[in-house]
Amino acid sequence: MNFPALEIPYINGGLLIAIIAVLHIFVAQIAVGGGFLLTFAEAKGHRENNPEILQWVQKHTKFFLLVTMVFGGLSGVGIWMVTALVSPTAVSFLVSNFMYAWASEWAFFLGEIVALLLYAATFSLCLQGRMRPKDHMTLGWMYAAFAFLSLVAINGVVSFMLTPGEWAGPEDFWTGILNPTFWPALVYRFANSLMLAGLFGMVTALGIKGAPTRERMLRWSAVWVVGSFLVLAASAVWYAAALPGFGPGFSLPPALQRGNADIRPFVELFMVVTPLLLLAAVVLLLVLHRLPAPARMALVLVVLGLSLAQLGAFEWVRETARRPYVIYGKIYSNDIPLEEGERMNRQGALSPWAGNHDLATAEGSMQAGRFLFAQQCGSCHGLGGPMLNIAPRVAGRGMAGIDALLAGQGRLNLYMPPFFGTPEERRALAFYLSQMFPAH
Repeated sequence: MNFPALEIPYINGGLLIAIIAVLHIFVAQIAVGGGFLLTFAEAKGHRENNPEILQWVQKHTKFFLLVTMVFGGLSGVGIWMVTALVSPTAVSFLVSNFMYAWASEWAFFLGEIVALLLYAATFSLCLQGRMRPKDHMTLGWMYAAFAFLSLVAINGVVSFMLTPGEWAGPEDFWTGILNPTFWPALVYRFANSLMLAGLFGMVTALGIKGAPTRERMLRWSAVWVVGSFLVLAASAVWYAAALPGFGPGFSLPPALQRGNADIRPFVELFMVVTPLLLLAAVVLLLVLHRLPAPARMALVLVVLGLSLAQLGAFEWVRETARRPYVIYGKIYSNDIPLEEGERMNRQGALSPWAGNHDLATAEGSMQAGRFLFAQQCGSCHGLGGPMLNIAPRVAGRGMAGIDALLAGQGRLNLYMPPFFGTPEERRALAFYLSQMFPAH
C-alpha cells in the first residue's frame, strides 16, 4: 500500500473526523446562510431608515466574522489534516479526480474572506454616509454568492462519495459532481444554512437596546428560521428518496437496514430531534416576545443545541449510509480500494510499512496483528475509547471465534469490509485481538 497505517490510541479515526467535521460544518453552514441574512437585514434597516437595525447588523457582522472566518477556517484545516491521516487513499482519490472542484472551492473561499473583510471594514463608512448603501450591500451580496458557490462545489464532491451514479472516471467530471443526490443535498444544506443563520441572528438580536426594534428583529429572525425549516424538511424527504434502494412506505435504504446498534441511535435521534426543532422554532416565533430576557436566551440556546444535534445525526447517518465504503463502490471504509483488496488477498496485506514478522511465532503474530488492526480496523474501531470500541465485539471469543468473525466480514456481515490478506494474516489479527481482550 502507498501509505502507512495510522494508530490513534483510545479514539478511532472515524470518531475523530466526526467531532471536527460536525463542528466545522455547523459553523460553515452558518457562514453560508449568514451572508444572506446580513444583507437582507441591512436592506431592511436602510429601507425603514432605522439606525438601530443597522447598528445591530454591524455588531452581528463582527461576531459573525470571528466565528466563521477564525473558527471555521481553523476547523477546516483540521478536517484536511485528520482525513489525510485517517483516509489518505480516499483523499488522494477525490483530489485527483475532482481537482477543479476543489480548486474552485478554494477560490470561492478566498473570495468569501476578502468580501466579508471589506464588508465589515466599510460598515462604519456606510453608517456615516461616506459610502452608498447600495455599494456596501454589493459587498454583502458578493460574500453571500461566494459562500453559496463554495457550498455548491463541496456538496458535489461530498454527495459523490455516497452516490457516484454513472461516473466512469476523471474524464466524467460533471457526471460525478451532478450525481443522484447533488440537488437534494444542496437544497437541504442551503436551507439548513439559512436556518442556522437565523438562529445566530436571534442570539445577537437579544442584545438590541431599543425594545421595539429588538422585538421586531427577533420576530423577523424567527420567521426566517421557521421558513427555512419548512424547506429543510421537504428537501430531507427528497434527499432520502434519492438514496439507492429507497423503497415504498419511506423504508430505509439497504445500507441503513443492514446497520447495527451503532447506526440506529443516530437515525432515531434525527427522527426525534427534527420535529422537536420545528416545534421549538414555532415556539420562538409565537411566544418569545412574552418571555423575560434570561428565558429568551436560554430558549434560543436550546434551539441551537437541537440544531447541532440534528446536524450531527444527519451527518453521521449520511456517512453510515456508505458503509462498508468511504467512497461508495470505490474505496472501503478502511481506506482500501477494491482492486487493492484483491491484490492483498493474493499477495498478502503486510506491506513494507509493517516490517518483517514471522507469523509462526507468537511475537511475530502480535506485531503483525497490531499492524493489521491499524490497517484494516483502526479507521472505524478503537482499542478502547468512547465509540465503536473493538473490545466488546471480540472479548472472550478466543482466537478461533475472532477468526470466524473476521472471515464473515463482507460475506455474512455486509456492513463491514471484508478482511484482506492471506488466511495466515487473518489468524495473526485474530491472535492479536484474543491476546488483547481475553475472556474474564
